[in-house]
Amino acid sequence: MYDLIIIGAGPGGYTAAIRAAELGLKVGVISENIGGTCINYGCIPTTAYLEASRLAAKINSAAELGITTKIEGIDLKVLKERKDQISAQLQMGVRSLFKSHKIDLIEGTGTVQDSQTVMVDDKKFRGKKLLLATGSRPKVVPFKGLDQVDYLTTEDVFSLTELPEKLTIIGGDIFAVDMAFVFAPLGVKVTMVDAAPDILGTEDDDAREAIRSELKRMGVAIHSGVKISEVKQNSIQTEQGESFGFDKLLVVTGRQVDLTTAEVLGLQLDESKRHVKVDRHYQTSAANVYAIGDLIGGYMLAGEAMAEAMKAAAAIADHPEAPVDRKLLPLFLHTEPEVAHFGYSAKAAADEGYDVETAVSSLAANGRNLTSGGQGFVKIISEKKYHQILGAVVVGPDAIETLHTIIAVVQCEGTVDELSDTLFAHPTYSEAINDAARVFLGKSTNK
Repeated sequence: MYDLIIIGAGPGGYTAAIRAAELGLKVGVISENIGGTCINYGCIPTTAYLEASRLAAKINSAAELGITTKIEGIDLKVLKERKDQISAQLQMGVRSLFKSHKIDLIEGTGTVQDSQTVMVDDKKFRGKKLLLATGSRPKVVPFKGLDQVDYLTTEDVFSLTELPEKLTIIGGDIFAVDMAFVFAPLGVKVTMVDAAPDILGTEDDDAREAIRSELKRMGVAIHSGVKISEVKQNSIQTEQGESFGFDKLLVVTGRQVDLTTAEVLGLQLDESKRHVKVDRHYQTSAANVYAIGDLIGGYMLAGEAMAEAMKAAAAIADHPEAPVDRKLLPLFLHTEPEVAHFGYSAKAAADEGYDVETAVSSLAANGRNLTSGGQGFVKIISEKKYHQILGAVVVGPDAIETLHTIIAVVQCEGTVDELSDTLFAHPTYSEAINDAARVFLGKSTNK
């Protein structure tokens, strides 16, 4: 019998397995998909393709730097092969880590019989405790006629071997926008069709405007507030009488979790009835069953699942820790410019009763940014009395990396004053953090 059986070997599952093994537990992991969505269909393929897209965009703008060149062609097969090699390398890394930590990998589909028994084919595996890290899959809205069309989802868009001339994306969330930034710089005519009033509804207003502006510059057509009446073989028909043609159709209408195992075990669900409810140690309503990642809701990000995995493994090994603070979780878009944020927006902070003040430093005054021709800003949301940092938004080159500086200061209970007093190298993008803090304190030399 195992001390712990984990179902799922995505970022959450494999991280929990390694941590539990480090804490002395005998661990078995059941999975048919090593690496989960992140390595196979999500973060890693997206960033691999974006390397090509960003390079293509730079080549197309090289004349601004006095360099005369052009793109003679784009071989998507080569790009796909590179992506596949990277994913395979990361999968081998997981297997190697399992081997070095003496973790048993049981490849196949696990079917839970009870809280201590899992079947894989005709073999039975038992564990004292069970951790569910089963992730999520694409949710496809059943538009009329869609089932008659050879459409793409987030799980097979990276299987294309030829670039389409016209790609239409149904959806306007983060992944939909990321895909526009993947394909438009490669010469694909991209159209986005979304039912929401605007794309990126969860993002900061100023950040959304910056991304909309860049999408427009790239030639991406954005149609919001669209009600689809029917999907035909090569076009989308709307209730407003519009028609949007395509060579390839990508459907990005959210993700959903599989609650079959939760139903078998009789696990309590959260208020939405779409996710499993857990306590602060990721324990479900069944005493020896734990759950992490997409299955319990949240932002459905690999980094979030990995952080929860560390906490859950510690609790299972009787070394409980404080839960993951989602207010410190970095959220981001792989766009150009990048968008990253954490914590409260100004409105959300005010709604919570804080006396809010927002300080912004534009990258228009940032020397490093001017040399690269980028755009963006750093926005710090703070409360006025003690200068406690409640959230931040960074838009610009390397925004995702830059945001971590602010999160680290908050994690160490620092305030806007510490950011103002920190010495930043010049010229760097991250100097804008220092300037935003100085704007808050009325000390900026750029205003």
